[in-house]
Amino acid sequence: MKNILKSIDQICEVEYGTRVVQKRDAGFGFPVYGGGGATFQMDTHNRENRVVISRFGISRQCTRWVKGKFFLNDSGLTLKTKNPLELSQEYLDYLTLALNDEIYNTAKGTAQKNVEVPALRQINLQYPDDLNIQAKLVKEVLEAFTEIDHVVKNYTQSLKEAKKLYKSVLISKLREEHHAVE
Repeated sequence: MKNILKSIDQICEVEYGTRVVQKRDAGFGFPVYGGGGATFQMDTHNRENRVVISRFGISRQCTRWVKGKFFLNDSGLTLKTKNPLELSQEYLDYLTLALNDEIYNTAKGTAQKNVEVPALRQINLQYPDDLNIQAKLVKEVLEAFTEIDHVVKNYTQSLKEAKKLYKSVLISKLREEHHAVE
């Protein structure tokens, strides 16, 4: 196995979102994403299970995974592999998430940072030349994410229980103090 090193421009298509306006285009069924979270719903979709890169007014977390069918407006973009027999789309999506900081560093602007697409196109991607290895690595990442989700869920539940216990002890102590004063 060897690793291949190519720029985004060499191996990917940069897919821009489409300009839509809530007043004119709103509907039902598919969330509309752009630079942030979902803003409204539409009757059509133009992406499914993809990593979105924010373009305008970006924050440090400028990449995110969007599950399911959705509509990407012009505030976001996605990367699509030019040759799925060389670089799988799934591997590319996870690689894009891993490059979040490098993508953010392409942004320019003082009041609002915007991704400079020509600079984005020059970012180098390094990936295994073997699709089976790419698939194996994606599987390992998915397993790790599943374990992380499990840990976060357990932590969140434990935190809720700790807060309940804290409140219960506090109320109990305040009642004891109240009865002691009487």
